Amino acid sequence: MFTEIAFADNTLYLYTGLDTFTPAGPPYSASSTFPYGQTFTGIGWLGKISSIPQTTKVQAQNVTIALSGIPSNLVNEAVDQVRIAGTMTVWIGFYDASGNLLKDPVQVFSGSLDVPSLTDDGTTSTIAITCENTLLSLNLAPNRRFDDPDQQLKVPGDLGFSFVQALQNIQLFWPAPSNEGTPYPVFMVVSPSSVDVGVGGSITVEVTMHYSDGSTRTKPANTGTGPDFILDMASSNPQVAVFQYTSTNNVTGVSPGACNIMARIPGPAAGGGPATMRRAVCNVFVHN
Repeated sequence: MFTEIAFADNTLYLYTGLDTFTPAGPPYSASSTFPYGQTFTGIGWLGKISSIPQTTKVQAQNVTIALSGIPSNLVNEAVDQVRIAGTMTVWIGFYDASGNLLKDPVQVFSGSLDVPSLTDDGTTSTIAITCENTLLSLNLAPNRRFDDPDQQLKVPGDLGFSFVQALQNIQLFWPAPSNEGTPYPVFMVVSPSSVDVGVGGSITVEVTMHYSDGSTRTKPANTGTGPDFILDMASSNPQVAVFQYTSTNNVTGVSPGACNIMARIPGPAAGGGPATMRRAVCNVFVHN
């Protein structure tokens, strides 16, 4: 087993053999991550690597490395140099019958160093470090924003998010008005919004359209300075009340009950405007 451990002040290259060993390169495969040419220090039975789990699930499995026989005066050095930003990589290598290292040792783990734990009996110490899998970073928030300042930090000069902040209060219309200088309808109001009429009785319903320039147009009186529009109205239940589109826009009660009178604009106004459907409702209650 070969390990590369990056501490705060230096990087250690250790292996589970004896003495020192410098594997000569070059690697057999261009995709190999094994650090040929580095001198590995043998730690023999003093070093230990926990089992490296294998799973078909997307899980962040960790590994623990331990080193025993550390002199007490080196304990503080070992603890102070462990940083969460440090990394560890483990390879497993094999030898042939002549004792030559086969190419290439296989990388079996790579992760980040976590908090170390110490066991000190007064004479020697054992230090164990848990190494977290890189998949653990999937649980971290990216801390990115879909706005222009964040985009400029990553890609200076890119204007892809330059209008994001303006979208909070902007009014968008699709399709756009046929003539940008022509007022387009924004909303309409039915008055009264609720009526109570007897069987056989009638009441006039007015529909007022409000335009983008502040002007209005009211029907059936056809008053106002806004553009004219095509109005379509219908009853949700003609057995309760009916609507007659005449010069008076009369709603006539037929039988006791409740229904709605729907007012619609099926298309753009005669003076131009977005081709969209706008609706408003009048609640009708008919009594004896």
